[in-house]
Amino acid sequence: MAHLLPHDTPGDVLWRLNNEYRKRLSHAQTYLDLLEQLLMIQAADDIFETLAILQQVRQEIVTLTEEHRDWRHHFYYDSLETRRMVQDDRAVNKALARFSRMRSQHEQRVYDLYMTLERSPRPNAQITRVPNGDLWVMAQYALNDLIVFGDFATNLGVLN
Repeated sequence: MAHLLPHDTPGDVLWRLNNEYRKRLSHAQTYLDLLEQLLMIQAADDIFETLAILQQVRQEIVTLTEEHRDWRHHFYYDSLETRRMVQDDRAVNKALARFSRMRSQHEQRVYDLYMTLERSPRPNAQITRVPNGDLWVMAQYALNDLIVFGDFATNLGVLN
């Protein structure tokens, strides 16, 4: 777990929050994309309902990723041309506050997505198994990692 180090500035914390959140969103999107592709290849009659649900979940993660990108463009970057992170204390604190609001809104939405996937008919594990694990389970873990992101942020000492 990440911990706020004595030499971590608010800018360091902002950088770490952004990178970790972007990474978790990317993992969720990647696993859901791969799972969707795998199910589309199978195209069995018994997975069409699950595939439709999966596509809705994946699209919502795409929307959350776009919202995160918009936050970066408006609050994280000093300017879109340079794509340098904000530096002055006021801008950093504003970015942290906006991130906190965005992330707390995302948390409930991701939880709802997780529960939607949890309640949907699970495809046969032989279909979702890949050499490094079960994509269905990996997608659920990736969504869970987004849900518990607040723990990461709390350990940095910045979010409730």
